[in-house]
Amino acid sequence: MEKTDKRRRSQKQFTGLERSLQRAWAKGAGLIDEEFERPMIAVVNTYQDFSPENFHLRQVADAVKAGIRMAGGTPCEFNTFHVTDSETFASVGMRYVLPSRDVVADMIELMVEGHRFDGMVLIGSGDKVMPGMVMAAARLDLPAMMIYGGPTPVGRYRGRKVFLETVYDGVGEHLRGELSLADLKGLEDNHFPFSGACDTATSGNTAGIYTEALGLALPHSGTLPAGSNYQLRAAKYTGMRIMDLVREDIRPSTILTKQAFENAMRVGMAVGGSTNMVLHFMAMAKEAGVDVSFDTWDKLSRTTPTLVKLAPSGPWGVTELNDAGGVPAVLRALGERVNRTVPTVSGKSVGEIVDEAVIENEQVIHTASDPVEPEGSLFILKGSLAPGGAVVKASGVAKSMWKTVLKARVFEDEESAIDALRADSIAPGTCIIIRNEGTKGGPGMREMLGATSALMGAGLGETCALVTDGRFSGATHGPAIGYVTPEAARGGVIAVVKGGDEIHIDLAARKLDLDVSQAEIDARWASYVAPEPRIKRGYMKFYSEHVAPASEGAVMPRF
Repeated sequence: MEKTDKRRRSQKQFTGLERSLQRAWAKGAGLIDEEFERPMIAVVNTYQDFSPENFHLRQVADAVKAGIRMAGGTPCEFNTFHVTDSETFASVGMRYVLPSRDVVADMIELMVEGHRFDGMVLIGSGDKVMPGMVMAAARLDLPAMMIYGGPTPVGRYRGRKVFLETVYDGVGEHLRGELSLADLKGLEDNHFPFSGACDTATSGNTAGIYTEALGLALPHSGTLPAGSNYQLRAAKYTGMRIMDLVREDIRPSTILTKQAFENAMRVGMAVGGSTNMVLHFMAMAKEAGVDVSFDTWDKLSRTTPTLVKLAPSGPWGVTELNDAGGVPAVLRALGERVNRTVPTVSGKSVGEIVDEAVIENEQVIHTASDPVEPEGSLFILKGSLAPGGAVVKASGVAKSMWKTVLKARVFEDEESAIDALRADSIAPGTCIIIRNEGTKGGPGMREMLGATSALMGAGLGETCALVTDGRFSGATHGPAIGYVTPEAARGGVIAVVKGGDEIHIDLAARKLDLDVSQAEIDARWASYVAPEPRIKRGYMKFYSEHVAPASEGAVMPRF
């Protein structure tokens, strides 16, 4: 019966004589008979009242629902969650952030499949929420659209732009006697003028950019200021447009092609986006049946110029990118590197969006003939320390650190490295190794923003580097190499690095090497004793036993 019944999913769930109880239950929430006759659209929100990037999302959801009703649908809102990166940095809480991505995808699957909705609008804000939503859209393959929660304009204090990294670096400045406690509090109090994501190229803002570039969101919506009338109008149009997708049966499988992923990856690198997108693109692509690997990133990086210098690697905020033309203008600037035939949820092809785009400010968005850098912002490094690969945001590394030899100093967790940096006990010429922070060994693969900010705050950004099997925030800047694969807990060489070992870094050659003989490495493995697991019960124990390595997107087994 299910295969031959051509009714909409929600009609099968809520209409007809035998579905009287289901209607009675929903009527208890105020629904009326006429609403069951219309397509029922899941509005998946991530509102929460203690995170600025999510605080305004009730208003956005109300606008989406208004659009759905205007176009003849019935919106049904439920909430997923955001384990907020910036509220968990350099703490045990950060272990729970990356694992939340796959739980967000699972939660959406359970709710949308359980209630048999006909389509969905996904309202996300936060690095792990956004890719989790893309994963759910690809997995369910129902008509779907996204709208990002958006950035807030950069805060200002005493004539200084206050980005996320400004506050974090300010801690180091205060400890060095360069910033008073009152001025540190001034930075803290003036970071956010409004709700929304901070105005830097955080992983969340990067996700807003790449989901638009993927074709899952309306043009220009990925960079609109949070809570603005521009965003609310885009939200209404998103609600209206999802009804067209349902009627026309346009599904993510027609949007999320290899060409769409490559377009979005190029845009992400062109704007100097977060290294976290490397991880998330592999996970999203896997759900869509597209192969994306470290090698894919390496190939595209070499032929994609950096066109925008967003903070923390440059002076521009994401709202300034928006004013300069946003994602459509970046696509236009990329020129022939972009596949123009790719369809989008707007009903326009990428080529049509590019033809309508205008680069309003070439100081912000450079042309391909005058790039900020000739290659993409993200480099994939390989070598004896990272045979499976490692990732660095090259656009954030001083040229003096592109080729260097450093002496290793080893730490078993981020907190120990931060303590050493705060105590001024790290000498210039040091390669800070932080290990046992990968997907399995962490578990959870924490972001090392605390350590990189301590490094920069200590004034060591042009004389030291940080190498880890953990990962980095979009707000990270400086010589930070993460995602070292294999990680220590999976038998990676990083597990047997010792203090004083020479680490060779060559970004131009994409190399990361440990200058230790194979015989010595074998001897170290012979006496190696693995550390005890940090977490021995609960979800994180399950996660550590099942999660894939970073080089495979850190996905949970769902296939």
